[in-house]
Amino acid sequence: MNTHSWRLRARHWIERLGHPVLLVGAGLVWWGMGRSADAVLVALVVAFVLLTLLEHLVPAMPDWRLRPGQRLQLVGLYLMSFVLFGVLTGVHESLLVAPLAATREALGLGWPDSLPVLAQVLLLFFASDFIYYWIHRAIHRWGWLWKASGHGFHHAFQNLHALNVGTNHPFEIVLLTLPMVLVATMFGAGAEAVGGASVLIVVNTAAAHANVRMETPGLNWLVTSANQHRRHHSAVFEVSNTNFACNAILWDRLFGTYSSGDVTQTGIGPREPTLLQKLLLPFREPDFADTAASRTKKPRNDYSSGSSDR
Repeated sequence: MNTHSWRLRARHWIERLGHPVLLVGAGLVWWGMGRSADAVLVALVVAFVLLTLLEHLVPAMPDWRLRPGQRLQLVGLYLMSFVLFGVLTGVHESLLVAPLAATREALGLGWPDSLPVLAQVLLLFFASDFIYYWIHRAIHRWGWLWKASGHGFHHAFQNLHALNVGTNHPFEIVLLTLPMVLVATMFGAGAEAVGGASVLIVVNTAAAHANVRMETPGLNWLVTSANQHRRHHSAVFEVSNTNFACNAILWDRLFGTYSSGDVTQTGIGPREPTLLQKLLLPFREPDFADTAASRTKKPRNDYSSGSSDR
């Protein structure tokens, strides 16, 4: 078998099986290390290393190569988001645990902790993404919420990669931490279920942003794949307003916002804003931006997609 034939075969199997293998592998690392907080971090590092390797070996878009400076910037932004995520999760818990616990007791709610851990993890995974699906859909629907959340920062990057999962404006991290805290606290989910769901959510969102063709038949009806989420980041406004579920594409299928097809370019316009422009997006968008916020200010006929994504 020649090199070209081997590469084509490898691409085929990675596209069909890479996604579930990555999720199961990260889960096994977490489980094998005792399901601790350290195990969560190790599982995430392993997943990112594997995704980075796949992006180098079999990229979905070969032209979407990261220069060393770009990769370093994405790593820095991801680490910043990771730290802020932890801080804001603590803030949310300090503010919400008591009132939500009281609500849980008043309503007689409880968590099915008699179920196997895997079932609890999957329940949290789908339930938390159900909440974020509606938050995310609202952000893309209302220009004021798009700006207030800073969501344009996440969409502004051209040439999507796994590390883009952590490129969020500090304003938006407030919303990203809410779904898991709300579900886990309202129903009293245990630390083990939360840890396993966190591994599944972060690894899957990283895979969904990866520059690798991955979409497993059957699984792609339930869990968001890279091929599906790439459409959500399309530079074509109408295409980007689909596939809102970052983890459970099931919700898009059920609520009529699902789409499929290739994407030629990601971003919010014909060029990528500078880092400073990205940080200032909640206050001012560049003239070339085509977003939920910019469309509230300009007549619709001022826009032309300039892309063939469908």
